[in-house]
Amino acid sequence: MKKILLTLLCLSVIGCSKPREPEKTVDVLLIGAGVMSATLGTYLHELQPDWSIEIYERLDRVAGESSNGWNNAGT
Repeated sequence: MKKILLTLLCLSVIGCSKPREPEKTVDVLLIGAGVMSATLGTYLHELQPDWSIEIYERLDRVAGESSNGWNNAGT
């Protein structure tokens, strides 16, 4: 009985899991949306307009960490 319940529980979890997003192929992947990634992305787009470029940022806003003026004050 326990094996049947465990099997049903496992099947229900598998059935309710979120489907994987299809893999996406990009030519350039930039990690971090700071000033350097934005500049590099702009230059690459000008040089190779047919390339696909993706930028991923961990924070909720771009240029929010090392590019922040308060973090760079006095440097």
